[in-house]
Amino acid sequence: MNTMLQDLRFASRMLAKSPGFAATAVVTLALGIGANTAIFSVMNAVLLRFLPVPNPERLVCLHYHNQPRETSQTGYGDLSLSQPAFEAMRTQRHVFSDLVGFVPLSFSKTVVRFGDAPEEAAVDMVSGNFFSGLGVVPARGRMLTPEDESQHTQVAVLSYNCWTRRFARNPSALGQTLYIKGIPFTIVGVAAHDFFGVERGGSTDLWIPLQTMPELKPWGASPQDKAALYGSPDWWFFMMIGRLAPGVSEKQALAQLQPVYERVAYLGTAGRRADEQPPRIYFTPARGIAGLRESLDTPLRALMVAVGLVLVIACSNVAMLLVARNSARQREFSLRSALGAGRVRLLRQLLTESLLLVAAGGAAGWLLAVWASEALARWAGFDVNLAPDRAVLFFTLAISFVAALVFGFAPLRSVSRVPPWVALRTSGTSASQDRAGFRAGQIVVTMQMALCLALLVGAGLAVRTLLNLENANLGLRAQGLLVFGITPPQSLHNDPEVIRFYQGLMDRLRILPSVESATFVQIRPGTGGSNNTIAFVDTKKSSIAWCAGTRLARISSTWWARRSCWDAISRTRIPRPR
Repeated sequence: MNTMLQDLRFASRMLAKSPGFAATAVVTLALGIGANTAIFSVMNAVLLRFLPVPNPERLVCLHYHNQPRETSQTGYGDLSLSQPAFEAMRTQRHVFSDLVGFVPLSFSKTVVRFGDAPEEAAVDMVSGNFFSGLGVVPARGRMLTPEDESQHTQVAVLSYNCWTRRFARNPSALGQTLYIKGIPFTIVGVAAHDFFGVERGGSTDLWIPLQTMPELKPWGASPQDKAALYGSPDWWFFMMIGRLAPGVSEKQALAQLQPVYERVAYLGTAGRRADEQPPRIYFTPARGIAGLRESLDTPLRALMVAVGLVLVIACSNVAMLLVARNSARQREFSLRSALGAGRVRLLRQLLTESLLLVAAGGAAGWLLAVWASEALARWAGFDVNLAPDRAVLFFTLAISFVAALVFGFAPLRSVSRVPPWVALRTSGTSASQDRAGFRAGQIVVTMQMALCLALLVGAGLAVRTLLNLENANLGLRAQGLLVFGITPPQSLHNDPEVIRFYQGLMDRLRILPSVESATFVQIRPGTGGSNNTIAFVDTKKSSIAWCAGTRLARISSTWWARRSCWDAISRTRIPRPR
C-alpha cells in the first residue's frame, strides 16, 4: 500500500510537470469514452435494458403469425391480438404465472383535464393484474386490482413523471379527480419512479382499468364505431405480456398455448379457409423499447462501431503521446533500472500514470455522456429515459480499464529494451530510436490515418444524406407553412357537431390578414403516411390544419401569423342546431 501511494504521488507530480500533455490526453480520452458511453447508453435503453421489475427475464411479449382474413387489426402490427384470446390464455396458469393485457386509448396522446387545465397525455387501459403481474410497486397509494377491471372502476394510476410534472410530487394528488375525454377518474396511486410503462417508443402517463364506455374505445376509435373492447372477437387490438411460470421454458409454453390460441383465433369468422396457414403465436423478450428496438437496431449497432473506431483512434493518439513522452524519460528509467528497479516495478509506475489519465478522462467522459444522451433523446423526440445506468457504468469502467492497460504496456517495450549504460551515456532520444520502433510507429500512424479516412467518408455520406432529406422536394411550397394538429372539443358527441366545428374554424382562419390560404388534410405530405393527430370521430374527416402566411408574414412576422391562428382556434364556437 505504501508503494502504491508512492507511485500515485510520483505520477501526480510527473503529470503536473506536463500540464499541456495531461490536458490533451484527458480531453482526447473524454471524447472517445464519452461518445462510446453515450451511444451505448442509447443502445442499452432501446435494445438491452429489461423492465425495472422482479425477474424481468421471465417476461415475454406475445406476437402472432397468419392473421385470419376475415378479422381486422388495429395497433402495432403482430403485437395486437383479440380480447377473447387474452381471456382464453390468461387462464393457462400452468404456462403463465401472470398474463397482463394493455391497449392505449390513442395512437398518440389523449385529452386529459386536471382541474381547469386541459392537456394531452399517454393513457393506457390495462387489465387488473397489470401491475401485480409485472411486479410494479406503488410509490404512493395503491395499484389497480382485478376488481377494478371486473367492475370497470373509474380510477387512475399516475406515472412518477406525470406526478412530478403535474403535481410536484404532492401527496395530495391522491384522491383528486381528473377527466379523460370528459369522463371523471379518481387518482388512487403513483407507480414506481423507474417504471415508464410498456408502450412503444414512449412513456405512459396514466393507467386506467379496462372500460366499456363508448368514449373510451381503444386506439381512438369513434364512439359510433361498432367495434368495442368486449364483444368484438374479429377485432385484433389487444397487446399482452406474460410472465412464464417457474420451470416452464418458452418452447414448452408455446407448445401448450398453440391449441388454445387456434380455437379462439377464428371466433367471429366463418372459420379457417383451406388455403390459409394456421395462426400461430411466438414470443420475444420484454426488453428494450418496443417499436424502437426493431427500427433502430441496425443504425445503433452501426453507430456503435463508428464510435468504437473513434475510441481506438483516441487511444492510439494517447498511446503515441505516452511513447513520445516516455522517450524523453529514458535517462530516468535507465537510472532507476541501474539502481535496482526491475521491469515489473517500471510497469507498475507506468500503469499508475495511465490509470490517473484514464480516471480523469473517464470521469469527464461520463459527464459528457450524461449530457449527450439527454441531447440525443431531445433531438430524436424519445419520450423515454436514456440516462446511463449501472450497465452503462460497468461498460465505461471496462473500456477505461482496457485503455489503462494499453497505455501502460505501450511504452514498456521502448523503456525496458535500452541498457542502462547506453541511456546514461547518450541522450534519451538517440537511445530510443531503433529501426523496429520506427517501423512500429509508422504502422500505428498508417492505421490511424486509415481509420480516420473511413470515419470521415462515413460521416460525409451521412451529412450528405441528411442534407438531401432536408432539401427533398415535397411537391409543394413548404416555406411559410404553419402545420398544427387539431383535437375537437370533448363536448362534441356526433359527426354533425364536429363538422360544424371544423367549418367554423376554417372560416376564421381564412379571413385572417396574415393568412393566404388554409385547408385541412388527414395525412401531412412528407411524413411517410404518418397521421399528425387522431380525429375525435370518423378518421376520414381531416384533423390537421395548414396555414400559409403572406409574403410579409413569412419575412418579418411569422410569429404573428402563428398567434393569429391560435387565437382563431380558441375563439371558434360550435353552432348548435336549431
